[in-house]
Amino acid sequence: MTNIISTLILAVAGTASLNIYEIEGIFSNAHVNAIEQHIDEKKYTDNDLLIFQYSSKEGSEESYKKFNNLLSNYDFPKGVWFGPYQISVDYDLLQNFDFIGFSPGVEIYNVPFEKFVEEKYCNINLCNFEEGKILISTNEGIYENYLIVGTLGSFIENIDFNVPDQSIEFFKPSLFQRFYISISNPIFTYMFFVLGFALIGLELFAIGPGLMAVVGSLLVISSTLPFQEFGINYFGVFIFFISFLMYIKILSRGYFSTLGVVAFLVLFGSSLVMFSNYEISVNFILLFLVSVALALFYFVAIPTVIRSRLTTDTSGGTSLVDQSCELIEILESDTGLVKYKNTELRVYLETDRSYKKSQDYVFFEKDGNLYI
Repeated sequence: MTNIISTLILAVAGTASLNIYEIEGIFSNAHVNAIEQHIDEKKYTDNDLLIFQYSSKEGSEESYKKFNNLLSNYDFPKGVWFGPYQISVDYDLLQNFDFIGFSPGVEIYNVPFEKFVEEKYCNINLCNFEEGKILISTNEGIYENYLIVGTLGSFIENIDFNVPDQSIEFFKPSLFQRFYISISNPIFTYMFFVLGFALIGLELFAIGPGLMAVVGSLLVISSTLPFQEFGINYFGVFIFFISFLMYIKILSRGYFSTLGVVAFLVLFGSSLVMFSNYEISVNFILLFLVSVALALFYFVAIPTVIRSRLTTDTSGGTSLVDQSCELIEILESDTGLVKYKNTELRVYLETDRSYKKSQDYVFFEKDGNLYI
């Protein structure tokens, strides 16, 4: 009886723990840093098993190398299951794991088709020797040093590592690290970057305590975090600044016109250059839509800027009363662009009066607005 109790105590005391770390989104240095912190905190031993549920579809080469280097520094048991989506996986990521599982339909690329690789994978799965790829079969089962299973639960059940259900824990990167992973998406990177500058530009003309500038600065800073890791083209950033200055000119003039169209085209062109060498695939249609949205933002912001000017500089407008100016363009039925001492100004026009371009007119005030 005493021997039986002792055996049970040893069995419980020797029970290993299993932790599952979820990797999703764009694989980046944030994942590697989070995993390293997790391993240091948990202090894994040979009795523990860490399994990665890997569902990331893309990532940077730098992060892949750091991930492999990190795992090679530890000897405790490690496993990985690639799924549940039909993702593409770099062959190098299969190194340093004791247990490997695939969801049916997973693609492995950059495969060096040596003899042992062919024998291990090509009898069951579809191998493309020209492109260096392996497409995992839909035939689920246990094969030579890897499994093909449709769920993480099946993978855990079929590996040779005994762990009771109550000891399994799931982990993810921290909130800040997940934020970095999110903005690594090129669409969010571009959207945050251009919107941040748009808010800063609008703050130059608007009334307020500078909240838009603060928010804009935070957006710009956060969006530039992935630049170095994923390979942004900084010449595209330079082109973007040209479009930004064009939009500032548009806000200062108070109307969109052809300059706004040119600024939009330069902005979209800058996005193409910025992400020309990006390590993550980019949807250029979405870049175009973000550029359109920003152009609309500036277009809608123009009335805000005009109202701000009228509120903050009424005395400046009334000082022009009885001064002469030249009408250079009729913008709308009730607004026009005039030239006064080499300065272009947007003014109101009386709808019941006819105006001609290149004619001289006199400023007058009406209902707090500047007319000619």
